[in-house]
Amino acid sequence: MTETKSVKGVVHSSSSGGPLEGAIVVITGGSYEHPDIASQSDEHGVFYLPEIKIPGTYNLLIRHGDQSKTIEVHLNRESVISIIF
Repeated sequence: MTETKSVKGVVHSSSSGGPLEGAIVVITGGSYEHPDIASQSDEHGVFYLPEIKIPGTYNLLIRHGDQSKTIEVHLNRESVISIIF
């Protein structure tokens, strides 16, 4: 059964291990269409992607400064996205 909810995520720095503020997270594809959904991490590295259909698999583009990377995440009801950037 599919439901829609806000999904929480946290971005951590690969060099320091600490939270990464100001990272942009964008859904670029996946199980369902979610045009124009993006979020920016706060001072604790936390971001939210609103109104995501779950369960599902999504491709996320993460950008910070002049660096970017794409990851695939599998989301369900209890998912919290953890990203090392």
